[in-house]
Amino acid sequence: MRGHGYPAAALAGTAVLIASCTSPTSGVAVKAAEPGDADAAVIALMDTGPYATAQGHPFGAVGDDAQGQSVLEAHRIADYTVGPWEADDAIRQFPAVIDTAITGPVATPQMMRANAVLPDPLPDVAAAHRMVSGFSTVRTSGPEDGQPRALQNVVLLFPDPGAAAAAAAEMAAKAPDLPGVAPGRPTPLPGTPEALAETYDLPDGIARVDSFTARGPYVLYQSGRTAAGFLGKDAAVLVDLTLTTQKKRIDEFSPTERSALPDLPLDPTGLLMAQTLWAPDNSAPFIAGMWQPRGWLHFEVDPVTATALFNTAGVDAVGQRLTTVYQAANADGAARIVDEFSDQLAALESVKPVDGVPGLPGARCFERERAALPSTAPATWQRVAWHFKCVARADRWAYTAYSADPADARQQVSAQYRILAGE
Repeated sequence: MRGHGYPAAALAGTAVLIASCTSPTSGVAVKAAEPGDADAAVIALMDTGPYATAQGHPFGAVGDDAQGQSVLEAHRIADYTVGPWEADDAIRQFPAVIDTAITGPVATPQMMRANAVLPDPLPDVAAAHRMVSGFSTVRTSGPEDGQPRALQNVVLLFPDPGAAAAAAAEMAAKAPDLPGVAPGRPTPLPGTPEALAETYDLPDGIARVDSFTARGPYVLYQSGRTAAGFLGKDAAVLVDLTLTTQKKRIDEFSPTERSALPDLPLDPTGLLMAQTLWAPDNSAPFIAGMWQPRGWLHFEVDPVTATALFNTAGVDAVGQRLTTVYQAANADGAARIVDEFSDQLAALESVKPVDGVPGLPGARCFERERAALPSTAPATWQRVAWHFKCVARADRWAYTAYSADPADARQQVSAQYRILAGE
């Protein structure tokens, strides 16, 4: 029921990589809740529906799958991609649900085109210069902010500095004009004079600045939009600040040697992916896979709050398959995550608490009363515009589950608990 109508290029990402490794086996026991714990589970009361209740096989290396290698490298790049909220903490909201896939791996030029990361003919330019991998992230300011603004930041990896320099120059030269808007005018960026940036004057007093910069083997792309406002943010300043930070961040990254790409592990933790619940048909959002905490912030509802939460809870890895599992330092850290996420969900407009999960008193569930997507919508979109969502924990792991069906969401929560608890 999930993922039908999903973009083909997205399905060719990590969700496919994990599909062949999901056969359930007998679980490895981990510590369950203590009998006196307020969240103590009663397995006999749980309904797990069609879902596995024991962990799957641990994952190995990606091997010779070229696209799989690029997906895993994109996951690594995500950890070194500056989030829009780092340039301006008001720019933290998700864009429209149709633009959800703009944030995520850009493993191939085909994925760049399918997910509308960059417009035609730029994916062809990336392909011509042998793009290896990349990552894109986008956010907007909220309606409560006095000056609407948005920012996209993209990091693309090429085989060598020469290929990146040629790609950046050609992308800047071939970037298409915006419909109904005068051609862009060259805009120098003080912090990065080598950037190829242009400003576009959009209707209603909105300025947009697009910038392409070669940095070693990378092409760095930013697109910032701001509305005119008294003492408000300037689009060029926003892009320049993002680019200055991004240059420093990407200099810290070490790309995987081409010869070592087949050795990239599907699960660097060794076990968390095998413990993260999968759908019977293996459908999943295109961001499925293992993530480091900083890389996962690109997918959080509120990345600013999540940054502090992850630090406090000691989150060291996040697994995404059908559910999302957060590996915290200990049970207290997992409880902090459940409390914070529950408060966030309860505060959302048109969201209300609903009955929890039989057999798991600590689980908390919510229903979105407006603008929820049906089960026929792509899994990537449903994950953001969910109808029902639950939050729960098992020892040091907190996790979330979503579904268009409340019974299904509760079955996921029950199955995920049993996998993590080894019961």
